[in-house]
Amino acid sequence: MQITELRIAGFKSFVDPQTVPIEPGLTGIVGPNGCGKSNLLEALRWAMGANSAKAMRGGEMDDLIFSGSSTRPARETAEVTLVLDNSKRTAPPEFNGADLLEIERKLKRGAGSSYRINGRTVRGKDIQLLFADASTGANSPALVRQGQISELIGSKPQNRRRILEEAAGIAGLNTRRHEAELKLDAAEANLQRLAEVSAEVERQLISLKRQAGKARRYRRLSEEIHGLEALLAHLRWADARQTAEIARAQLEVCKRQVEDLSREDALCERARIEAGEGVAPLREAEMAAAGRLSQTRITLAKLETEHRVAAEAEQRLNAEAARLTEDLDRETAARAEADAALAHARSELGALPVEDDATNQALEAEAQQALAAARARLSAAESAADDAQARLSEVRARRRAAEETAAQQARRKTQLTAEVERLRNEMTGLEDAAIHVLRVRQAKNAEAEAEAALNDAERTVELAEAEILRARDAEAAAQPPQEQASHNVRALEAEIAGLEKLLRRADAATSAPPVVERIRTRDGYEKAVAAALGDDISASTDKAAALYWGGATVAALNLPAGAEALSAYVDAPGELAARLAQCGLVSPADGARLMAQLQPGQRLVSREGHLWRWDGFTRTPQAPVSAAARLEQQARLEAARADLAPQQAELTRRTQALEVARKARQQAEETLRHVRQLVGPAQKALSDARAFAAEEVQAAERASLRRDTGNDALTRAQNELAAIAEAMSFATPLAANEEASLEAALSAARNELTGARAAETESRGRLTDLTRGREQAAARRAALQRDLDSWTTRLAAADERLARLTERRADVAAAALTARERPAALTEEIAGLSRELETFETARKAAADALAVKEAAIREADAAARRASAAASQAREELAGWKVKLENAEARLAEAVEIARHNFQRTPEGLLAIAEAGLDPDTLGAFTPRDAESRLDTLRRERDQLGGVNMNAEEEAEDLEARLGVQIAERDDLTGAIAKLRQGVEALNAEGRERLVKAFEAVNEHFKALFTALFGGGNAELRLIDADDPLNAGLEIFAQPPGKKLGTLNLMSGGEQALTASALIFAVFLSRPAPICVLDEVDAPLDDANVDRFCNMLNEMRQRTDTRFVVITHNPVTMSRMDRLFGVTMREKGVSKLVSVDLAAAEELVAAE
Repeated sequence: MQITELRIAGFKSFVDPQTVPIEPGLTGIVGPNGCGKSNLLEALRWAMGANSAKAMRGGEMDDLIFSGSSTRPARETAEVTLVLDNSKRTAPPEFNGADLLEIERKLKRGAGSSYRINGRTVRGKDIQLLFADASTGANSPALVRQGQISELIGSKPQNRRRILEEAAGIAGLNTRRHEAELKLDAAEANLQRLAEVSAEVERQLISLKRQAGKARRYRRLSEEIHGLEALLAHLRWADARQTAEIARAQLEVCKRQVEDLSREDALCERARIEAGEGVAPLREAEMAAAGRLSQTRITLAKLETEHRVAAEAEQRLNAEAARLTEDLDRETAARAEADAALAHARSELGALPVEDDATNQALEAEAQQALAAARARLSAAESAADDAQARLSEVRARRRAAEETAAQQARRKTQLTAEVERLRNEMTGLEDAAIHVLRVRQAKNAEAEAEAALNDAERTVELAEAEILRARDAEAAAQPPQEQASHNVRALEAEIAGLEKLLRRADAATSAPPVVERIRTRDGYEKAVAAALGDDISASTDKAAALYWGGATVAALNLPAGAEALSAYVDAPGELAARLAQCGLVSPADGARLMAQLQPGQRLVSREGHLWRWDGFTRTPQAPVSAAARLEQQARLEAARADLAPQQAELTRRTQALEVARKARQQAEETLRHVRQLVGPAQKALSDARAFAAEEVQAAERASLRRDTGNDALTRAQNELAAIAEAMSFATPLAANEEASLEAALSAARNELTGARAAETESRGRLTDLTRGREQAAARRAALQRDLDSWTTRLAAADERLARLTERRADVAAAALTARERPAALTEEIAGLSRELETFETARKAAADALAVKEAAIREADAAARRASAAASQAREELAGWKVKLENAEARLAEAVEIARHNFQRTPEGLLAIAEAGLDPDTLGAFTPRDAESRLDTLRRERDQLGGVNMNAEEEAEDLEARLGVQIAERDDLTGAIAKLRQGVEALNAEGRERLVKAFEAVNEHFKALFTALFGGGNAELRLIDADDPLNAGLEIFAQPPGKKLGTLNLMSGGEQALTASALIFAVFLSRPAPICVLDEVDAPLDDANVDRFCNMLNEMRQRTDTRFVVITHNPVTMSRMDRLFGVTMREKGVSKLVSVDLAAAEELVAAE
């Protein structure tokens, strides 16, 4: 992949578009000082992804944009494009589809840089990796700027290693390794956080499992209680049904008995009437036979008849009196029974203890205080036990950690002791080889002081550069939030403008503002309001408008049950009150059902946009409603306006933060410019000191180097050994009895916790017993009071019946007494008349006998009728009793059915299924109502003792288990990823180390050959120092020009240093040729002879590699060896131009300079 063309526009002094062809061979760039030649190299590096403005002689990135001149205005953008030949398809896969790649970097003032490859936007990192993989880049040693040779000579060995990394082609590898290490650190941090979260989830899971067990017991008890309640209700229903069936059967029997006895009574009454009817003919016959008798006989006959009637009446009254006596005895016995029951109830009620509310409340308050104290003790005991367990765990963890640390330190101490002994043995052998001369010592002291001053200056510069990087990072971090806040504000302003435009367009047809602007609805009710008002929402409240709401007063009409007034969810002008008051809000499922209940003028709507009107009109949400869109737009506009102010405040805050970061960056850059001025004098002082001590130090340098290396290693080992010994001396062993004392404390805390739990349970039981006893006493007192009231009512009814019976018996006794007196009087009268009528006795006897027989029959009929009437009355009383029993049984039955329906939503027959679901089906038949009630009370107490129960604990535990499983899977994934990342980092290190060693060997061989060629003899070599790992070692250059001793690079003259550094750069080319090499006035410190050698080496490099060389020079000899030349002029002040020149013109240009 070759760079074939460089295009510049607006970059530094190149304001006009310029194109620099980069062709194979040697391309020279000439021109006067200050005309902008070096800007071409900086443009090339900038396009390759350079991000340091100071490295391109700028204070900030915006300084790279043409800032204007006396005749040209400043530009807002700078653009540099590199054209790459990719015909061999060596680009990364995502860019490898084209023969030519145009890499463009564009900088906009105040907005930062953007990168494109063939018009496609990419990251700067992608550009840097592309060039790094091609063995070049913004920091490539092949791009040699002015003064870089001196920097290479004066740089530290660690910094020189970078050219080896470029030669090995591991610059991109180092970038990837750094990224992998960052990912590894992030993954390990995520793994640590995940472990902490998982531990917390496991603790929560244990607690939830305990709660789930408690919830399962609560459910089991509730199910059994529910089953027992259903069984008890079923048993009571079955008992009531059985009682009702018995009462109903007895009632039927009584009804049949009453019917039979009533029929028998009717027959007897009819027989009595018929018997009475047969008396009249007999009497007529007697009267006919006694026709001849006088009025006395007639009177006698009447008296005899009255005598018989009175006797019969007496018998009837006596029978009735006997029946009343029996009834009175029966009622008296019933009343006595009621009196006994009432007395028993009163005695039992009186025997109950008198309720003392104050005493009960005091006892309960005392029990509650005891329970609170027991709970406080329990909480304190639990906290103490937890604290003791935590302290014991901590002590054990510290003991294990201390033991492990001590073991590791002991092992490391043994290793370091052996290492120190080995290094001392080596240093003993070196002491004899060391040559110390007083003059050398004095010179080296001066050199050390100068070097320390330089190091201080360099550290100051490094700190200033680090501060700039931090300031730039802060500025870069503040830029995206500020841009995002600006974007949010612009988006809200655009949305507000668009909505206002839409609403203005909708309002353009009306002269007055529509009422919709004054309507405020709750979130989610816009469609309901739109459905209720429809297109009327566009009318105004201004009576001068063509369409307006004038308001109305209408009689209040009730909305259907289940519908809420829509006015409760909307804030609207009073003119809409009449409409909104007749609009109801319902669910979609209830709208069609309630529509039939609407009164004229009313309508129903739903939140989804349904409409049901009183006249049957219906509209679904699918029908377009412009009012809904208008309301939604109005709501969005208000929401956007409400969000705009906070976003504007956020933008102001972010802009201020960005400005603070920018000022901090500018201050850091000013500080850097100041501290850089201190480096030059320090470098000159160090160079003078080194030149003074060069001759004296050169002879002892090798031995000194070895001795210093050994001393450093020995010092490091001794320091580490001392640190370990100090750490071991300060390690305080844990007391032997500390863990045992904590275990004893934990045991005591657990014992206290057990006692606290027992006390809490006892207090809670006592409070429950007091509450339950008070409730049971109140219930018993109420039941006895109900029985007392019932018996009092019954006693009153019995007294009333006794009074009626006593009164009736008195009436019957008085009538019977009267009836008994009447026959005696009649007998005397008959006797008198009989004596008078003896003469007619024989004639009348036959008729009288017949009449007597008939009257006897009548008496028998009367007796039968009375017996039948009494039996019928008794049957009717039994019928009434069974009716009462049936009514009571049916009331209990109805109550049982209602309980089944209300409490269980089942019929009584279906309660057994509920009972079987909650109880053992085999034991259902053994339960009686009393057993069921007893078991139910026991289970309810057990359930109440459970206290608060988390019924969702099982589901929450399942969710936590699923979450924990996901976290375990994530932990395994993270563990695997960390292992892969570590393997990747190790693989990258191994590959980088191998490639670096190979590159070092190749570069060293090339460097030796090129040094000998450039100097016409002598020796030179490269060495890795300061570390055993090549990836961390420094690169030192040792050279011996012809006729001189072997020494380091800083001991050579300026020309020798330049040639040696050039040899090193070209050695890198030979080991890993770069696509392009730019040399900016590298030949400036060389004399003509060395320039000729330099040019010969350039020519050899051109023949041996495919590298395209661009040489910026003032030297005519160098110009003459170029394949082509370009001139940079500045005829217009501050504006650079690129022109093609020939060799002669170039020489004249230099001569004119």
